[in-house]
Order: sequence, then C-alpha cells, then structure tokens
Amino acid sequence: MSERLLNLLDQINAKKAEVKNLVEAGNLDEAEAAKNELKNLQREFDLLKDLEDEEIENVQNRVDNGNMTPVHNEEDSVAEFANAARHGFRVTNALSSGMRESSDPDGGYIVPEDIQTRINQWKQAEFSLESLITVENVRTNKGQRTYEKRATMTGFEDIEEGGELQEMDTPQFERIRYDIQDRGGWLPLTNDLLSDTDQNITEVITRWIARKSNATSNKKVIGLIDAKEVKEIETMDEIKKAIIVTLGAAYRTGSRILTNDDGLLFLSTLKDTTGRDLLQPNPLDVMQMYLSVGPIRVPIIAVPNQVIASDIKAKGKLKIPMVCGDFKEAFKKYDRQRTSIMSSNVAVAGSLNAFTQNMTLVRAIERNDYKVLDNEAYTNLKMVIDDASVKGEE
Repeated sequence: MSERLLNLLDQINAKKAEVKNLVEAGNLDEAEAAKNELKNLQREFDLLKDLEDEEIENVQNRVDNGNMTPVHNEEDSVAEFANAARHGFRVTNALSSGMRESSDPDGGYIVPEDIQTRINQWKQAEFSLESLITVENVRTNKGQRTYEKRATMTGFEDIEEGGELQEMDTPQFERIRYDIQDRGGWLPLTNDLLSDTDQNITEVITRWIARKSNATSNKKVIGLIDAKEVKEIETMDEIKKAIIVTLGAAYRTGSRILTNDDGLLFLSTLKDTTGRDLLQPNPLDVMQMYLSVGPIRVPIIAVPNQVIASDIKAKGKLKIPMVCGDFKEAFKKYDRQRTSIMSSNVAVAGSLNAFTQNMTLVRAIERNDYKVLDNEAYTNLKMVIDDASVKGEE
C-alpha cells in the first residue's frame, strides 16, 4: 500500500473517532458535517486503492508474460518481506540493502515499519479489546511511569504577582512499572506458498500475526478486568448507580459498558415506562448502540461470546458480563513495537515436521506488557438472569 493510501487510512480512522466523540458530546450538527468529510475520505481511498491494485496486477501480468524483467526496488517493502520469507528470514545486505534494523539481537528478523502497518490494519479489521484501552509505544524493555489518578486531580492555585505558591491539597500519585514480555507462536507454511506472489506471501503472514496478536490482547485485557472482584447485580438500577455514583463525574463521561452477545440480547429487551427501548442506535452509525442511563447516554461495546463468555456454572442462572468504566483510564498496554520472525524448514513443532512434510515453520514474537492504571476507573459487574437452558456444572 502506498504512503498516500496509508496517510488516508490514518485520516479515516481519526475522522471516525471525531464523529463518535461529537455524537457522544451531543454535537449532532458538527457530527453530521464530520461524517460527510469521512465519506469523502473513504471515497478518495477506494478510488486510489482500485487504481493501485490495477497497476500492481498489470505489472504482474507483464512479468508473467515475459514482457518485463523484475528489478530490485529498495522501497518495495512487500517484495523485501516476501524475499526474506523465501530465504528463511536470514536477511543479509545482499538481499535487503534498503532495510534498516533487519535483524534482532535476540534472534530473528525485525518486521519493517511498512509491514507492521499492514499487520495493524489487519488487527483493525477484527474486533480487539486493545482498541478500548490506552497504548503507549516504548523503546526500552523495562521502565516506570508516574500517574495522578483522575479522581484526585486538583487544579492549580492562583498566584498573586510576586506572591508565593501556597501548599496545595496532596493528590494521589502512583508509580506503575512495566516489564516487556516476549509472546510468540508458530505458523506452518507450505513451500508451494513460498513460490507464490510477494503479495500472497505477505498477506498470509501478516494476517496470521495480526490475528494472533488480537487474541493475545483480548486475553490480556480480560485478565486485567478480572483482576477486580466481580460484583453480581440483578437490576438496571445497579448499573445506573455504578456509572453515576461509583464511577462518578471523574469517569462517567468517558465510560462504556462492555458486554457480549448475551448482554446485547438482554439489553435489547429493556424498555422505559413509556415502552421505548432503553437501547438506542447512534443516529450516525446504526451499528453503534447506546444505553440511556439516567441523564446520560452510555455507549455499548458488545463483543462475541467467544471473546468474553458468560458464566454458566450455576444451574438456571446466566451471569452476563457488564463491565462499566473508562477503559482508557483503567488499562494500558506498553508496546515495544518489535515483532521479530524466524523460520526453519527442518524444525519440528507438535505433530508437524517441516523437513519430512516439505514445509516451513514460521515463528513470530511480539513484545509488550499490560497493566491496570487506575483501579477506580471501572467496575466488574455481572448481570444475573434466570435461564432454564443453563445446565450448570455437574
């Protein structure tokens, strides 16, 4: 993908966030204008992407027909990456003179920036809980940060000319340490694939890395959520109290309700005293729902049951996750941004033998850490409802 298209994609993602923020703030006219800008950006992206795809296809056809001789292009990250895959990710200057930081001191080939961008685009195509939390890119494997909790944050004191700064109320600061961990997995590739086009090789590997990374993020974020004791509830009034009182003014503006398919079905059955559904669609995005909680509207984030499962341990009771909070304030991922890859055509992994089965095993490792930043920024609730289909644990 060209740099121009990548820039457009960044603008599209930023504009989507702007539209959502304007809707949540109640500025519907401004949101409508921003949505029109978003449509124009998306239209421009689609047109340029079609032209770029046609150009790539035409060049490939000319190469296949013998009318063009491929020339090494240092700027073509896809070709470089595919070439590295064919050579077992043992990249030398002769193979990839244009790549920087092409090897990892700990072993492996560092994914170049353009390919990392492709991985991130695949991740955005599938839902990831990582999109709900704060992500900080770091350059060291260990470190620490000092944070002031939003709930205790106080303003600056007025100072008269020539006056002295008076003692202020002492806010609560917390020191958070991160320790980057290696997380990895392996992928079997047939040697036939390595004889395929650069585009196909790159797509298969980057999509696999993205899906594994998403699954890892989901697991880690759920682990952070479950670090807080679950509170079981039975009424919507308890959700209202959690958002309006427990989270309070410090967090409710940025709060979301994170639930699953079961939760979305349950919420869709609720009505107010006039018979109007409590769950309403966003007028600018029918796929985005919000719940009326007293005087405020809280966005609903519904993920598949496979990502966050309901509790079915108790017979006749379905316990649905209803996690409320400002997840940007609550959780943080420290990302080392160093995805490294190694491969082998003689390795053995599980029941697979690369040598005897004529394949290549690719191992990818990413480096990151996940932390709870503010334990008061969320509540871990589960809505308990009667469900005769739940058999419970024997």
